[in-house]
Amino acid sequence: ADKLILITDIDGVRDRAGRLHEELTIAQAENLLASDDIDADSAFNLRFALRACRGGVQRAHVIPYALDGSVLIELFTHDGVGTMVSTENLEALREATIDDVGGILKLLEPLEADGTLVKRPRELIEREIDRFTVLEHDGVIYGCAALYPFPESKMGEMAALTVHPSYQNYGDGARLLKRIEARAKAAGLEKLFVLTTRTAHWFLKRGFVLADVDDLPVERKKLYNWQRRSQVLMKTI
Repeated sequence: ADKLILITDIDGVRDRAGRLHEELTIAQAENLLASDDIDADSAFNLRFALRACRGGVQRAHVIPYALDGSVLIELFTHDGVGTMVSTENLEALREATIDDVGGILKLLEPLEADGTLVKRPRELIEREIDRFTVLEHDGVIYGCAALYPFPESKMGEMAALTVHPSYQNYGDGARLLKRIEARAKAAGLEKLFVLTTRTAHWFLKRGFVLADVDDLPVERKKLYNWQRRSQVLMKTI
């Protein structure tokens, strides 16, 4: 079977602090049970879910019977309900492929519409897809960032850093930044810069300092949009 659904009298697997675990891999479920940091009802149901996954079931769902439509919500919405134990990690931080173009566009469009980001047509993203890093959850792209290297200046620009609102405040922006920094270092770059009109404070908290347009690589300086008046922030990596 691909799925096992446990319809229970609890709303999902919770630890002793009351925190709901929405998704668990087999390893995470085993560790949670071994730690004993789990209430008795949750442990009872988690053991059955874990046993199913060990036996070859790809996903086991622990969902509440008290919530009307809980089975449909869990199976046919992205966020679901209750707890899911899976044989695989549903989240990935990886380099983008051409198949991700649609997901990246969907993620960027609201920020392009309100002027936070500069509009990028599909054709441009397709040409530059190898510059993008994405965060994916269960087949859905929910975060991205791009690195544009300027080798002669040993600098790189991080652009299009975006995390879907539903996933913000969980550290995913910092994860993307860390991956872009790693890619920049691997390319022999020594500094990373960003241009932003609204989020300078976020970058300042993560080691960037205010810089000037004149500090940009010559070729990037020529493309600077004086109408947007973006702030330049720079970080030595």
